[in-house]
Parts: sequence; C-alpha cells; structure tokens
Amino acid sequence: MALDVVSEAQQIEKTFDEALRHPSPSYALGAVLARMYRELAMLEVPGGFDAGSFAAGNNCTLELRQDCYQQLDTYWSPDEGTFQRPRIAWSKARWKDDSFEIVELTWGMGGFGPEQTRTYVLGRARAVCEAFVDAVSRWNHEVRGEILVFKDGCFKKSAKLYAAVTASSFDQLILEGTFKQQIVDDFTQFLASREAYEEHGVPWKRGALFIGPPGNGKTLCMKALIRTLGIPCIYVQSFESPHSLPQTGMETVFRRARSTAPCLVVLEDIDALLLEGTRSYFLNELDGFAANSGVITLATTNHPERLDPSILERPSRFDRKYHFDLPAASTRASYIAAWNERLKPALRLSAEGCTQLAERTEGFSFAYIQEVFVSSMMRWMSRRDDGGILPITLEQVDLLRAQMQSAPSESLAPIEPSEHPPMPPWMMRYMPRRR
Repeated sequence: MALDVVSEAQQIEKTFDEALRHPSPSYALGAVLARMYRELAMLEVPGGFDAGSFAAGNNCTLELRQDCYQQLDTYWSPDEGTFQRPRIAWSKARWKDDSFEIVELTWGMGGFGPEQTRTYVLGRARAVCEAFVDAVSRWNHEVRGEILVFKDGCFKKSAKLYAAVTASSFDQLILEGTFKQQIVDDFTQFLASREAYEEHGVPWKRGALFIGPPGNGKTLCMKALIRTLGIPCIYVQSFESPHSLPQTGMETVFRRARSTAPCLVVLEDIDALLLEGTRSYFLNELDGFAANSGVITLATTNHPERLDPSILERPSRFDRKYHFDLPAASTRASYIAAWNERLKPALRLSAEGCTQLAERTEGFSFAYIQEVFVSSMMRWMSRRDDGGILPITLEQVDLLRAQMQSAPSESLAPIEPSEHPPMPPWMMRYMPRRR
C-alpha cells in the first residue's frame, strides 16, 4: 500500500473525522477509501454486515487494527453481560486465501436522525469481495441452535429463547385424553408429506391456531412443538418498527420464512400483533400470491372474539384449530398428582387430599392450580402447621376463587405454566432433587 504505517493511521483517523462532519458521511468515507486504495476493489454494504459472528463460527479470521483508534460502544445486559459493538471500526479479515479491509461506520443519533450503518469491504478483486459478502450473509441468514426473533423491524437470534425451548417437552404437558398426541401427529405427518401434497397439487403449508383462556398450556405446547419438529423458527414479538410500517415487517417475516422453509412462524397473542388497518396485509402474506411452501404459521390467542372472521373462520388460513380449555376433573387430578410428586414428604398431599383439591379447583386453569401449590408452600414454611399443607391449599383455593370472581379477567391473567417465575433458592430446600 502507498502509505507508511504511521501516516496511514493518521489518515484513517482524519478520514473518519471528516466523514462524520460531512452532510453525507457514507459518501464522504467511501470516496476517501476509494482514493486511498486505488489498487483494491470495494463493496459498500448498507445496514448490518456481521463479519464478527462469521469469524466467531471459525469461518474466517477478523482482527481490529491496533494502529488507529477504534470506537466500540460497550453495553450490558443480564443475558449477555458486558459486550461491545463497533461504531467506528477498521478490521483486517482473512477468508480462504484472501485478505480484506473491513471498515464500519455508524452515524446519526439524537437530533441528527436515526442511526445508520455502512460497511466497506475492500479486497483484491470485486468478485472476491462479492464471494466474501455472500458467504458472510448466507451464514448469518441460517438458523442454527437459535430462535430467530423479529422485533423493531429486524431479526435477532435468541439463544436464551432457544434454551427455553430445548428445556421444554411434551412430557411436561398434561392435556385431555389424546389431545397432546394428536397435535404431535398432525405436525410431524404434515412435514413428512411434502411429496404427497405436491403430487396432488395441494399447497404444502399449514396455519394452526391455539385457542383458549390463559394458563392452560398453549405456550408450553408451542415450545415443546418447536423442539419436537426441529426446524428453523421465527418468533414475532412485534411487526412494528420505528423506521417502517407494520406491513413492511410482515413482508420481511414471511419473505425470510419462505427462504428458510421448512420453517415455523410463531405469532403468540396474534390478536395483539395485528393492529388496526394491517389485517389485509397480513392475509396477503399468509394466503396471497406468494407460495408459502413449507411454512407453518403457528398462532396463539386468549381472545378469539377479537379476531376477524377472515382469520378465525377461513380454513385456508388457519386450517387447524386446537382448543386449550379449562381442565376437566380428571385432568386436574393428573396435574395435581404430578405437582404433588415433586414435593418433599413433609409437604406432600395424601391421595385423598389430591382428590379433594381436584374437586375444589373446578374452573381453575393449570396456572392457577400451580399458584395454589406455590403460595401454599410459602405459607406453610412461615407457619409450619402440624396439620400438613392440605388445609392451607384449600384456603388458597378459596382466596384465589374470590379474586377470580371479584376482579376483571384481564388484570388476573395468570402466567402460563412454563413461564412461572423460578422459585427462590431458599424454597428449593423443600423440593426433591431430580434424579
């Protein structure tokens, strides 16, 4: 390269400074880089270009230059701890037999408008740069051991949500009769029947709706199903974005699903995701001209009455509807028995006590029955009654029933069984160890 190391580092810092002062920072930086490295080809990649994840997967090497200042924003989150994201960074990459200069610039904040990012990839030839960009982009597009979450107009891989999915199984789920097996069979048979669908000219796609009051296993069933099917999953938290319309988010989600198929698109609480005026756009993505071959759209709702008939009743959109109703007496008894087995002997109910509790909890969801056990355990540990836990559980049943009858259901929406807050360490002393 034409510049020696010292003058090059100084030129780099000066280049960044001048670019940020320019009305069009991306143009200014690109023009300077093109002049500095006339012998190299350059590609400009708007938006995020995640070469760091590509390198972390041992697909290339990537090192920040040490001879000039790099601006790295430091963040903290309870899930990831402390981590850094480049704002102004210059790295050297090596992929296969080629080396590259990777320059990343992020600008715009506060009163200067939304943030924008542009990455400049410089290499010996344009075709080599294009191949590198293609390899990085394809690798980051794949979903491997993560759940792809869509929020604020972009995708982010969530290892935390994936861990919650892998910890879920149908063995944890208690449902009426053969309902659980029916769900498993419906989806596994669908995925195995692609050739039959295509042979008979039937679109190989599926829409499924989990319907029922909160706290009856929809979320746990959804997680267990994601784990069982073992195909890529896109979980939509919101179609809204600060920089685009919800319909753009819908197009983005289904375009990604089609390119990843077979794929699951999960729309939890679909009635809250579809805002006024967006229904027609959603229906167009779900059942329009695009062939959603291999796409399973799995939605849940606590409030089917809030869904438009075009979504709820038209078979070609959600052709499978599974109703998660309040558990019957026999199912409550099975759930109570499973919970009771987890308790240590001092807290465990007798068989008669389990039967009595099942009879007294008519109209309770699984989440409310769980709350009976957790709150009763806490009260027992503070009182240590010699009469055991049964009298306390019956008191808690009466208390919760009074709350259910006196307060609006919206304010009492219980947590799904799989989402109950973890027990504090001091409470775990009263639970048996898993073998």
